[in-house]
Amino acid sequence: MNLDEVRCQLSTFEREVAVVAEEMGDHKPSEIIYTEVLREIVRSQAFGACHKFSAVLYLLLAEFEAQLPADAAQEVCLRIGVVASLHGYRFDHSWVQYGPGIYDPTVCLPDKNKGGKTDGPVFASHDLLTGKFVHQLYTALADQSLGKIAQHVSDMSLEEYSEEIAEDGVPSLWKITENIGAQIGLQLNAEVLRAKHGAVRRMPAEVA
Repeated sequence: MNLDEVRCQLSTFEREVAVVAEEMGDHKPSEIIYTEVLREIVRSQAFGACHKFSAVLYLLLAEFEAQLPADAAQEVCLRIGVVASLHGYRFDHSWVQYGPGIYDPTVCLPDKNKGGKTDGPVFASHDLLTGKFVHQLYTALADQSLGKIAQHVSDMSLEEYSEEIAEDGVPSLWKITENIGAQIGLQLNAEVLRAKHGAVRRMPAEVA
């Protein structure tokens, strides 16, 4: 998809998140977190930003889960691997696995120069544009090797990654997460996030 297409479909995507969440038994906070991250991706025109915004989504979901009793919490995992496309190509990518489902708001805005055609953002393993269950696209190529850039990202902790992408005048990974949290009622602190999650590393794609 391109930015104009995603903007036009954004309200539809938000409605579909609620529909899929009800069908899959997902809870309201995950809808709210996912939707706000998707909105931020569109607001900031974050093309090809899967590594960055999958990390933001991971941090928000992990912080939410940390507030729940242990017997009610689901595992949150930041993953990286080679993903298949329904349009006949494959690409290196990062996403979040939350419980059994794939959560990938970034896939709808691939890199403008290198990315191929994509469908909609993915919530609970469902493509929000087509309605298709696409979990297998994230597991079918789990044994494939990453390219040089993605392998470099995979080798870094979140703290190392955040330092590598840091730019003067641009909010850090941790600050972006804090700001989104504030918009949805999660009181977070960028430095506390860094201390708690800086050592986290991306896990390989789950084998089908």
